[in-house]
Amino acid sequence: MDLVERKRLLKGGYYALLVAFFWLYVGASVAAEEKNFFKGRRYAVAVRTNPPPQIDGYVDPLWLKAPAQQDFVQRFPHQGEKAFVDTKFYIMYDDDYLYLLFIMIDPEPEAIPARLVERDYMFYPDDSINFYLDTFNDSQRAYYFSTNPLGVEQDGLISENGNKVDMSWDCVFHVAARRNKYGWVAEFAIPFKSLRFDNSRKYQVWGFNVWRIRKVNREISYWSLVDQNYQMFRLDKGGVLIGIDRQVSSGNHLDFLPFGTLQMQTRSGVNRWLYKGGLDLRYGITSDVTLNVTLNPDFGQVEIDEEQINLDKRYELFLQEKRPFFLENTNLFQLPIQTFYSRRIGAGSDIKGGVKLTGKSGPYSFGLIGVVTGDWRNRGLGDPNQGPPEEIFTVLRIQRDIFRSSNVGFMFTGVEENLGGRNYSFNRSASVDWNLFIGAHQFFTGQMVRSATYGPGGDGNAARFTLGHYDQTFLFYLDGYFYDADFEVNGTGFFWKLPDKGHQQWTLYAETHPIVNRRFLRSWGLSAGLGYIRETLEQNPSVGVNNRFWLEFPDQSRIEFAVANYQDVETDYRAQPFKDIVYRGTDVRLSLQTDIGKPVSLRLTLSQNRQYYFQTYSTGYDRGLLASVMVKPLSNTFFELSFERRMFLDDRFRYMPMEAIGQNDAQVWIFRGRYLFTRDVFARIFAQYTNGAEFYEYVQDASGDYYLRYTVFDRISANILLGWRFTPLSAAYLVYTEEWNNFRRAQLGSRNRILFFKLSYLFSW
Repeated sequence: MDLVERKRLLKGGYYALLVAFFWLYVGASVAAEEKNFFKGRRYAVAVRTNPPPQIDGYVDPLWLKAPAQQDFVQRFPHQGEKAFVDTKFYIMYDDDYLYLLFIMIDPEPEAIPARLVERDYMFYPDDSINFYLDTFNDSQRAYYFSTNPLGVEQDGLISENGNKVDMSWDCVFHVAARRNKYGWVAEFAIPFKSLRFDNSRKYQVWGFNVWRIRKVNREISYWSLVDQNYQMFRLDKGGVLIGIDRQVSSGNHLDFLPFGTLQMQTRSGVNRWLYKGGLDLRYGITSDVTLNVTLNPDFGQVEIDEEQINLDKRYELFLQEKRPFFLENTNLFQLPIQTFYSRRIGAGSDIKGGVKLTGKSGPYSFGLIGVVTGDWRNRGLGDPNQGPPEEIFTVLRIQRDIFRSSNVGFMFTGVEENLGGRNYSFNRSASVDWNLFIGAHQFFTGQMVRSATYGPGGDGNAARFTLGHYDQTFLFYLDGYFYDADFEVNGTGFFWKLPDKGHQQWTLYAETHPIVNRRFLRSWGLSAGLGYIRETLEQNPSVGVNNRFWLEFPDQSRIEFAVANYQDVETDYRAQPFKDIVYRGTDVRLSLQTDIGKPVSLRLTLSQNRQYYFQTYSTGYDRGLLASVMVKPLSNTFFELSFERRMFLDDRFRYMPMEAIGQNDAQVWIFRGRYLFTRDVFARIFAQYTNGAEFYEYVQDASGDYYLRYTVFDRISANILLGWRFTPLSAAYLVYTEEWNNFRRAQLGSRNRILFFKLSYLFSW
């Protein structure tokens, strides 16, 4: 074993010992006995009922057997004062359901804003009623439910004491809401089998809170006040729900969701019919452990990805995940250094099957994901002469709750490609992370990662931590970020990094954001950030300061101005040895947003940034314009048109040559619209155009050197979807998608056309 290998081994052992000591120390610091979090907190009482109430938006006299809860307190605009209009709620239950009735008093019921939108689509700034159920009463995780006056369903998962909210989680529940002459009413029926909780307790004590949003005076009022020093979803500032006896049980429920698809694809004038079937299964192994299985999945109804302008091809674009199997419980797998990026799965091969196991046992939360891709005719060994690659993805996550609202965690990710074959490779990572809340307003978060790669790449380390303070007036933090030149996690994660470059970065940030609640001004803010970056291969550091100033007006309009002054450093790889390219820049940005609650709202951003062109080792300027208009002519309809333009200029403000950098005047037009016939039947349209679609390749010049050559073309893509959710989580979709471009042709022509139908039905026991 040579000296370098010994150093790597000692370094790895040091990290392992440090992690083990940290884990054991934190675990030992937690008392085994459950603390009494009931004392001093506001409580609501649920009473047993037989028969159950009708969930129809009308107030049944049956509700009066439960005690009324009221006396809401303002968070905005006048913190601590009694709500301008009151809210009442009642809670009942039987063996199968938890029932909640909310009565929102309003002196102007005809003026209550409400839109008919799809489930989980943001209906803010409509009026709404919101609540959560922290079923383990540990301020770590809670189920979130909400609706507006038209009964639109919204649900999600809150984690890390309110710092993360995952709206991708869906459960089967029932809600009805309607306006009346006193305001509006909402009723919920939530099956106990949709929730995870400890069945062994004689009586359930759940963390619980309710808040109401009222648009007309921008009032946010709470049953148990979460003041402006904290995030709105803060769990440890809520009350508790009591009265549910041990006769209720979440049970070992089974959801079985088979589906079938029919697709006609037209490419190069040839039609192909494709048939497919598969299933998703969700099984409650215990009251707090759930197994998800997907076989031969299909994600054909997912919307197409939006066009993005990307000049610096050294870095890939981040794409949002839209596939249901990967969306559920995503909060558990999200870390500061993103070692798991689910869009990697299925990017090069079809997904054949996947398993996800998630749950909670005592202070531990855990998640396990396993997915196989490829055609698997060679049993996962792969064939170097025939694609696509056969891959096995594995993700393991363990998180331990500590103290009142903090946690530490461990995560492993790995992908094995062509296991046992001649072109076998892997990329793995292991990390520890922590989220510590120190006192009422201080926090310390961080992560340490070790990566290992067989094939292109090597082994490396990375770390990130943030130490800061947040309250209703101030935010400041110190952030450190480091990684080795050989660190690599892009087999399973998303990590921006240049080859052979390590990175050290320090950021000091301070912000003040007082809420003034004046007639013409709601709040203002001012921030300053100081950054220092040092990378391997570079002799000089990059330094800079960023400043922002913003005003927010009573109608939710907002204006913001930002300016950054800095010295940046890039590497000139043409020189031997490499040398620094040092340049100074000033970036400016002006943004305006009008009230999104109005029938017409506008958004406008103007910017000019200093730009480095890696293709030509030169500098210039990037001028940008982003504008959008949203129109809501009816309560069930909205349309949005947006336009983005980026001009890439040299130091003399002339366009850069297109053959060197690609499109030098890139434009993107996007149109989207929604129309809801009912709460469950809807239509969506999405269309986009760009003149900045690019194909680039390495070519050899007369001297034998290679350079990037770009071909720029136009592209139009469109997606129209008709959907019908005829029962909760069961749906039928009819989708039409088409793409046109003029790549290496004189005129735009169709390159791909798909007509797609999908039917899925939920069987639940």
